[in-house]
Amino acid sequence: MALVQMRQIREGEVPLDGGTAIQDDPDRPAFRGNGPDDYVCVRCGNVLARAMHSVQMTKKVRVRCGRCSTVNVAITNESDQPPRGGSHPGRADA
Repeated sequence: MALVQMRQIREGEVPLDGGTAIQDDPDRPAFRGNGPDDYVCVRCGNVLARAMHSVQMTKKVRVRCGRCSTVNVAITNESDQPPRGGSHPGRADA
């Protein structure tokens, strides 16, 4: 399994239809799946999501670390996000 370091949210960064999961117990991940990656807190390295697929860990998924209280998001840079609406390759308005 690969470790993926999440990033801290930026001030005012709130996804329209997302939410923040609270990790109650720092020794138990907030999410558990069956994918290849473990997602860890950017500040303290605590495991926040275990065995997840990248398609599950979008900008809508935020996790408050139970160890250091940092709010993390899985997307580490904006180019990781799929394009939003608007123009598509091959369309006349592109």
